[in-house]
Amino acid sequence: MFDDLDTAESKTEDEQKSSEDQQKSSWWIGRWAHVIAGVVFCLLYFPFENRFWSWQLAITLSYTVFMLCCTCGLSFQDADDFFGNLQVPRYMAILLIRQVFVLMLISLGAYLWFHLRAILPAWTTHEGRRGSLWDLCGLLLAYKVAVREATWMAAKIKRRSAELDDQVL
Repeated sequence: MFDDLDTAESKTEDEQKSSEDQQKSSWWIGRWAHVIAGVVFCLLYFPFENRFWSWQLAITLSYTVFMLCCTCGLSFQDADDFFGNLQVPRYMAILLIRQVFVLMLISLGAYLWFHLRAILPAWTTHEGRRGSLWDLCGLLLAYKVAVREATWMAAKIKRRSAELDDQVL
């Protein structure tokens, strides 16, 4: 009789723990990724505005910063999760090296995006109050690719982190 009571209590505690795990908050850096990337863009673009490479560099590096911030926000609860195990930053660096091809495509896309403007119809590049349709489409495309890449990397990191935790135990 008392065994059934203990079993019922342990089940409710386990259920409570699993619901707490699902409600864990993410690292604040993921929620502020767009602001951080915007600051990086401004710091790279405006000082070098008169250089031909400033647009490409600013977009590529702000994309990288946005994607990494989103990845950290989705993967970790706080900085201790990231810096607590030395293998986690190393694994993230390996994943980022694998993404060099995507970064090259983003860089090439930023270059072409700026230079294709001259041959496009006027209605796509007409500057309105909120920018042009061309710029909006480019921003949405980069956002979608970055979020997709961040969720892929976060899933890989979580899987790797679980493997590392199993090895320690």
